[in-house]
Amino acid sequence: MHAFPLSRVTLLDGPFARAVRTDLDYVLALDPDRLLAPFLREAGLEPRAASYGNWEDSGLDGHIGGHCLSALALLAVATGEPEPRRRLDRMVAELARAQDALGTGYIGGVPGGAALFESLRGGRGVRSLGSSDHWVPWYNLHKTFAGLIDAHRLLGHEQALDVVVRLADWWLDIAATIDDDAFEAMLDTEFGGMNEAFADLAATTGRTDYGDMAVRFSHRAILDPLLERRDDLTGRHANTQIPKAVGYAATAALRGDSQLMEAARYFWREVVERRTVANGGNSVREHFHAPDDCSTMIEDREGPESCNTYNMLKLTLRLAEAGLEPAHFDFVERAVLNHQLASQHPEHGGLVYFTSMRPRHYRVYSQPDLGMWCCVGTGIEAQAKYGEFVFGEHEGALAVNLYIPAVLDAPEFGGRVRLDTDFPASEAVRLTFDLDEPGTFTLRLRVPGWSGGLTGLTVNGAAVQGEPVPGAVLIERTWQRGDQVAFALPLRLKAERLPDGSPWQAYFAGPVLLAARTGDDHLDGLLADDSRMGHVARGPLYGFADVPIVADLPADEVLTRQGPLRYRLATADPAGEVELVPFHELHDSRYTVYWPVAEPSRTAQRRTELAAADRGSLALDRMTVDQVAFGEQQPESDHGFRGEATAVAVDPDGRRSRSTTASMAVTLKDPDRLGQSLRIGYRLAGGPAAVAVRVDGVLIAEARWEDGLESFDVDYGLPEAVRAQRAEALDLEFTALDGLPTPAITTVRLIRWITP
Repeated sequence: MHAFPLSRVTLLDGPFARAVRTDLDYVLALDPDRLLAPFLREAGLEPRAASYGNWEDSGLDGHIGGHCLSALALLAVATGEPEPRRRLDRMVAELARAQDALGTGYIGGVPGGAALFESLRGGRGVRSLGSSDHWVPWYNLHKTFAGLIDAHRLLGHEQALDVVVRLADWWLDIAATIDDDAFEAMLDTEFGGMNEAFADLAATTGRTDYGDMAVRFSHRAILDPLLERRDDLTGRHANTQIPKAVGYAATAALRGDSQLMEAARYFWREVVERRTVANGGNSVREHFHAPDDCSTMIEDREGPESCNTYNMLKLTLRLAEAGLEPAHFDFVERAVLNHQLASQHPEHGGLVYFTSMRPRHYRVYSQPDLGMWCCVGTGIEAQAKYGEFVFGEHEGALAVNLYIPAVLDAPEFGGRVRLDTDFPASEAVRLTFDLDEPGTFTLRLRVPGWSGGLTGLTVNGAAVQGEPVPGAVLIERTWQRGDQVAFALPLRLKAERLPDGSPWQAYFAGPVLLAARTGDDHLDGLLADDSRMGHVARGPLYGFADVPIVADLPADEVLTRQGPLRYRLATADPAGEVELVPFHELHDSRYTVYWPVAEPSRTAQRRTELAAADRGSLALDRMTVDQVAFGEQQPESDHGFRGEATAVAVDPDGRRSRSTTASMAVTLKDPDRLGQSLRIGYRLAGGPAAVAVRVDGVLIAEARWEDGLESFDVDYGLPEAVRAQRAEALDLEFTALDGLPTPAITTVRLIRWITP
């Protein structure tokens, strides 16, 4: 299945077309001079404006600039507006000027990037890429590669191609001096989709050395288990791995490598079938949870990350191009309706990082001048791309993949095809052929997996059967100008458990995830500021004990339709029924997507279990001033992690931790000066361990363990000398003792009461 170029698909009025226009306004609110500032600075040129703050001046400088190149190219072809192209031309010209000033071919906003990457020559500095001194520089540089490639791919931008070829050749020169072992060690840091970038460059230029580089960027630590059909994803940082799989698919298509393609397919199945939740997203606190334990998905405030779904959609289209399966567009439909569309505020265009699946929690939204998160970068791209999912060509047939109102310009099929529908608000779909002359070809209408089939299928008002094939119906005929195909897609009601089968259930009308609005109180940071962790919905967690329980019955026995996409959910609580609406329509509110379910005779027992789950956890959350999950990339970055001789461990359940044979430290934030005590989570791995714990240089504890295999928490009251300072931030350091490693540190909490 080959998707049609975005430039040949015009979205008609509806939520997706409006999302594109909202995205255009958001992107045009960004100042190109501020986005370009890191690139000019690193080239020794004077920026015309100050760099943006937030993630754009704390190590990921320039990553939004790269994303913006892609977004401008996408918006130029998706909307036909001239301003995105004008801005893109200017940004590319400035990047070329900076590249000329450096003279090596390198161009990037990574602080000290030219020297950093030069230090890799001969494999000398590959370990430094994962050190605390740098924040994923390859990931950052990939956004520049991808933005320039998109500018050429979508718009034929020759200067962008020239700049990215010079950039690629700069890297080939350095990479030629790095042996395979050192190269593999370099890939232990997050490097985005560099394998995809080099595969795309090879396809564009015909250069085999770029294809060879795509292969070198195939991280064996991830690829080898996939080749063995072995799931080694639990506990791994999700959006580090997903772009690698996109690159495997791109490289496989370039090289005709069936094994590499099957590895990408296996990855897709493991994520979609075993780790994807109701909204089409995956991961908790950015990491893959164990497929047989989704408890953290319900418990944690940091649910599926928008970046992950953006990249899973890219992977899905790559796989569909290699061999379309019905499940591909079932996933696409779920993800674009219930995660991607829902992650943009329909009025101000703010973008969402984490979509919590915890009942009665909420999301926060970016602001153009303040939030420079990774999910803003992928978000400004994602909201422009809806047109690429609607139509395709499959084995010579004109394929309709998603039922989104749009017009396709398809001269190879004789002209234009118009798709009119208000789906899913309405079940009716109509296709009209505006052909320049009659043409004989096959029309392929997708039959969604959630449906019972297309009903009332007609051509020009006359009933037709069509030829059923897996996931579709085929109609072959000689099509005339003005021919119309009409049918309906009844929205069947469905209940869906969490992937691990635990008794939490979401409800769907057709592909539409339904949710309840559950209050607008304590929406702390709803419009995120420019703080490092502004993307997290830090407001208080609400307990499970008050969430209505639903009888474990078929969906049509607990859901009652009230109107178009409006339903009442019957509960076992005195409150009775709850109103459900499409999740993608629900904003500026707390919400519930997953509901506790129980057999009618076990409702009281289920309520007792929920109350027990609340005890302790809610009180601890409310007492927590700040916390760091050690071994997790984003929390460590947010807290200025630094260390030497450290190692990350992942237990079988996917829980991460970090230890050191030297020292490691983080900075805990306490803006209101409330912190009184530390709760430190330790994990012993079986051997002796020892640690000294210091806060702001003051020793608060030394501890030694002879042996053990256990996890436990220890509380330490802050010394009076530390509390008296009432600092807004506290430096917490762990140091190894007696030549022994520290125990693994799992989570550190700064809490607001004094430990006895």
